[in-house]
Amino acid sequence: MSPQEVATVTAVLAVIKEIGTWPLFSMLAALVLGPWVGMFVIARGQEKRHSAVVQMYQDNVKLVESTQKIAEGFQDIVVLSTQTLTRVQSSIDSNLFCPLMRKDPKVERKVE
Repeated sequence: MSPQEVATVTAVLAVIKEIGTWPLFSMLAALVLGPWVGMFVIARGQEKRHSAVVQMYQDNVKLVESTQKIAEGFQDIVVLSTQTLTRVQSSIDSNLFCPLMRKDPKVERKVE
């Protein structure tokens, strides 16, 4: 070893002797364990966020199911309304009880 290398090693050992080994080991532990702790915290946050997204999708499924039930009921109402209006139109077209319709030849229509 060169004299400069020996001087450097001696200086590092003197610094370690002055500050003690606990700060050195705690810094080493922070460097080794710090990223693991950070990743655990980030993973926990992502887990909570993912569960919120899953809940949102489950709520959307419930919303779609209730909307389908409403749409089915609305379809029945539209069909019944259309049938009723068709019967009303037939009644109007075949109204032979109105005196004006029977007597005025311009207004009379052939009953189908």
